[in-house]
Amino acid sequence: MTLSLTLILPRERAQLAAALAPYFFEIAPTAPMNPDDRAEQVLHRKDVTAFWINNGGSRIGFAIVLNLPEDRRELSEFAIFPKHRRQGLGYQAAQILLQEFPGRWRMGLSAHSKQAAAFWGTCLSGMPGVRDLREGAPFSKHQIKSYTFDIAGPNND
Repeated sequence: MTLSLTLILPRERAQLAAALAPYFFEIAPTAPMNPDDRAEQVLHRKDVTAFWINNGGSRIGFAIVLNLPEDRRELSEFAIFPKHRRQGLGYQAAQILLQEFPGRWRMGLSAHSKQAAAFWGTCLSGMPGVRDLREGAPFSKHQIKSYTFDIAGPNND
């Protein structure tokens, strides 16, 4: 099977909201986040790009990218659905996503997901094209830390 990314379309708002609900419960169970409102916001902001992560013909997760000024990006949300975890698919999906958009990236890591902290530390430190990886302070009270890094473009690997 082949991993791929496809844009999440505005007509898929209900499906995104359904995917966000258990994700929010996992990463920030006490935060007052409404999955319907977040899906609506994500799919109608010009500075956000949302993707389904697919394995063959099946959706196995999603990624939400905030496009910041000066060709910088924030990985706002990234999830592999639980039944597809621990198979190397998250690493492959992260690699496809990040290398699609060379440049400066940042992300915050949930304080409630020890698995995410372990995953991203290993993933980013071993991924080709990742440069200047730095650990920093969290962006919100629901996070434990953040990462900033550069992704080399295809001509700079």
